[in-house]
Amino acid sequence: MTRLAYLTLLCATLFAAQARADDDAPEADYQAVRAIYKARRYEEAAHAAEALVARHPGCARCAHLLGKSYGRLAQRANWLAAMDLAKKTCASFERAVALDPENDGALEDLIRYYRAAPGFLGGGADKAEVMEKRLAALKTKQGE
Repeated sequence: MTRLAYLTLLCATLFAAQARADDDAPEADYQAVRAIYKARRYEEAAHAAEALVARHPGCARCAHLLGKSYGRLAQRANWLAAMDLAKKTCASFERAVALDPENDGALEDLIRYYRAAPGFLGGGADKAEVMEKRLAALKTKQGE
């Protein structure tokens, strides 16, 4: 085998390995942040999830996890910080649902948010009802 052929084969192998690693990266990154969240280190989880969403902007589960992290922080924050975090929670849940309309966990969390939050924080019973119909249709579709 000539040196050029060997180098070409080596480069092709490395590129293929990198492509496989890139495909697994969102899942590995997601699981790492999820472990931080499950350990109830919510501030750290929020920062890690922000970076995760920046690296993987099309990842619905990543946006959902970011919203859950913000929500936990909001529950423990003073009222001023809680309002800002609540808006971020809502935006993250809405983004997760927009990215993956069949993510029933994100839909359920968004419904709970809409039911609990006042209108000036993005909540509202009318919004919750729309999402509840969407979730019911999804569950019917999944049951078929």
